[in-house]
Amino acid sequence: MRWFWLLAVLVLVGCSATAPAPKAAREVAVPPKAPVRVEQSVVHIEGEAPSCDVMIQGTGFVYAPQRVVTVAHVVAGVIPVSLVVTTVGGEVYEGSVVAFDPDVDVAVLYVPDLPAPPLRIARLSTFPLRLPGMSLGEARLLSHSKGAKRLVAQQIKIEGRIEGEGPNIYREHDVSRMMLTVSGHMDAGVSGAPLIVEDGTVAGMMVGAATDEPDRGYALTAEEILPVADAATDATRHVSTRKCTGDRSSRTP
Repeated sequence: MRWFWLLAVLVLVGCSATAPAPKAAREVAVPPKAPVRVEQSVVHIEGEAPSCDVMIQGTGFVYAPQRVVTVAHVVAGVIPVSLVVTTVGGEVYEGSVVAFDPDVDVAVLYVPDLPAPPLRIARLSTFPLRLPGMSLGEARLLSHSKGAKRLVAQQIKIEGRIEGEGPNIYREHDVSRMMLTVSGHMDAGVSGAPLIVEDGTVAGMMVGAATDEPDRGYALTAEEILPVADAATDATRHVSTRKCTGDRSSRTP
């Protein structure tokens, strides 16, 4: 492995030689916009994959109007009519897969009428020089862990950035992807969950946990997610999700 402003409006009253003395200038403060609660934009994904005789469950997040990004291995083999997303408030919407990349392990869902606000995906800022053993910072991992009835939030550490090499989701050939290594408790269902950093942006998307280290996980970087996601911001036509991978357990990169 390698690798806002407070807007003040001054209301001025005009004056002339015969007019009354002008009133004192009045400052009107415009309140800032209410911040977006990132939890509103993280959704639970569910669908039927008959080729594996399973109901899939996973996490995704809204990155553009009516578009949800998740990992490809969560929706692989899912039949279109079965795919639904559920918001943190319990609203349920039908969706369809409009982008599916088994190499990068990224998929995009088109969810008409989904009102959740988009989250911004951005590269994690890092210092050119770091002391050995020093993490890149902390993040909130928001996921619909398997069996959980509500969104689960937990603090994790982003330990590093690596170039991970390994097979694509169908084990057809090897691929190389930039990954973030993270530490924290990883439950089943974290795949597709966003890593929310301090400024509210998404620095990465979880793909799974290490099979031999349950407290170590791996996330795709923004650079890996964005090419697939950006190309599908206007997509509405369903694309094939091919076959079920047959193995929905957590995987290392």
